[in-house]
Amino acid sequence: MKKIVALLSLTALLAIFLYGWLIEPQRVTVKYVRISDSNLYNAWGGLRIVHISDIHLTRLGSREERIIRIINGLEPDLVCVTGDLGQWGATTTQVIRFLNSLKGKYGVFVVLGDSDMSSGPQRCFYCHENNNIHRLRKRPNFLRDQCILINLEEGRRMNLCGIDPSTGDDEEGMDHFWKEVSEKGLLKKGPILVISHFSRYWSKLPENTRLLWLSGNTHGGQVLIPEWLRPYLFSGKDWRHLSGLFGSGKGKWLYVNQGLGTTEGFPVRIGVPPEITVIHITKK
Repeated sequence: MKKIVALLSLTALLAIFLYGWLIEPQRVTVKYVRISDSNLYNAWGGLRIVHISDIHLTRLGSREERIIRIINGLEPDLVCVTGDLGQWGATTTQVIRFLNSLKGKYGVFVVLGDSDMSSGPQRCFYCHENNNIHRLRKRPNFLRDQCILINLEEGRRMNLCGIDPSTGDDEEGMDHFWKEVSEKGLLKKGPILVISHFSRYWSKLPENTRLLWLSGNTHGGQVLIPEWLRPYLFSGKDWRHLSGLFGSGKGKWLYVNQGLGTTEGFPVRIGVPPEITVIHITKK
């Protein structure tokens, strides 16, 4: 009897692993998120923002082509990509082709993640065109510790700030970056859209800071984990904000995308499917 139970348990574990390895990573889901905030709506209108993260792309295959079709079919106003574009040490060519295929009414805006920094000198080609290292790419638009102004319809404007991973993962660096944002008076001009691979600094900002912060990095854990275990298993990540929408109740919003890909050493997802997020801004 014990042998039968052991065999059944082993079979069940093997089935779960095979599901997490072969099936769930292919189950790309579209998650619709509504943010009801009058300040955001008055400043930006009823924007439709598509947010993806942690692609960890190694090749441009049928799965990636399907993701491109889904995103473009959503007809987004903005596409925001929050880092870990390629797998660790990956070449940039396939990633650039993937990003160049995405379409947003006001553009596609990208920040790098820590895995992208592992590409060595090749990472420069994320931001620069291959035929001229001194010419920055405009489509998609890579942001590295900089803020840009986007002109929207009906005279509306949006300040969008993109944070480099080396800054976003360093509290002192973020203090310096945020001081520059404040000195430029951007916080007084209306809500800010922040895209950053990391989310930890969001908690440090005052509760009444008017912004929407988009990030990734966590992969949602890749495996569904009870909340009480998260501090131990994800101590190096923002385990309090593993995935989903968070708000201060006073105008400060955070959305953490659970990613499209997996880490190279653990290519498994169980209960945490790949995610394309559609964020719609509405009146409160």
